[in-house]
Amino acid sequence: MLKQLFFIILFFPFSLFSQEDLNYYEKYMPESSCGEIIHYNNYSVSFCENIKMSEWTIYFSTKERQLGKFPRKNNFRQDLSLNGRDAKLNHYAKSGYDRGHLVPASDMKFDSTAMSESFYMTNVVPQYPGFNRGIFRKLEKRFQEWVNEFDSIVIITGLIKNDVIEYINGENRSESYDSSFLPVPSFFYKVFFDIEKNRAISFILPNGKSNSSNLLDYVVPIDSLERITGLDFFYKMPENIELLLEIDSGTKINSSRKNDKNIDVIKMYRKFNFNRNNTNKKRIR
Repeated sequence: MLKQLFFIILFFPFSLFSQEDLNYYEKYMPESSCGEIIHYNNYSVSFCENIKMSEWTIYFSTKERQLGKFPRKNNFRQDLSLNGRDAKLNHYAKSGYDRGHLVPASDMKFDSTAMSESFYMTNVVPQYPGFNRGIFRKLEKRFQEWVNEFDSIVIITGLIKNDVIEYINGENRSESYDSSFLPVPSFFYKVFFDIEKNRAISFILPNGKSNSSNLLDYVVPIDSLERITGLDFFYKMPENIELLLEIDSGTKINSSRKNDKNIDVIKMYRKFNFNRNNTNKKRIR
């Protein structure tokens, strides 16, 4: 019996440890449009082979984890288990885009393995430098402040994969889909879920120079986020809680919309206008 237990611990440590964190956030996971969910030690992703990236990530955070001291490693690398199906470092080389994190490395500093795994290319997306280091980083910091205030939080970060600025492969660019290129998403979103109080707030931000530095300008109801992404969020939760989350983004500025299930998505997109040289939107097949 002891030999069997030793064998399990020796050869299957990742599944044991990843299951511990998965239990914290599994019931809050959105659906996967690509059908391939990968569980790492401290976060999970919905990986989409056709774009070589993940459409969303999810993880659990606490005040205690925010106190971690493990340093950033910058060891960007492919997930070898995917056999080259994820993006390569060369996709980003001299592209003009940052290798942006979906799960922030600064939220994984509580554990050396968590920090290291945050640099898998399945957690990396092409982001405009001013966006990655500006409004997106500002939102990440605000989420960290809220974690310290509320504790026991689930965070979902993803991209709107059917709305694309352009396609890149190093210095090369394309305006049309090419399987060897990497799409640059026009928009990213983040969802903050307070487990204790069953409340959520969601944001959509443009991958470019934003017209507003006020984070509240990017708040959208969950049901609008669902319509834009085509994904069902919190579908594993009881129907009454899911409905409450869908019609209330967790902030009073949306209180007038509580009974409005037909929000004009086009108008909502217009509020995210931003200045880029290339304003044409390309669609992924």
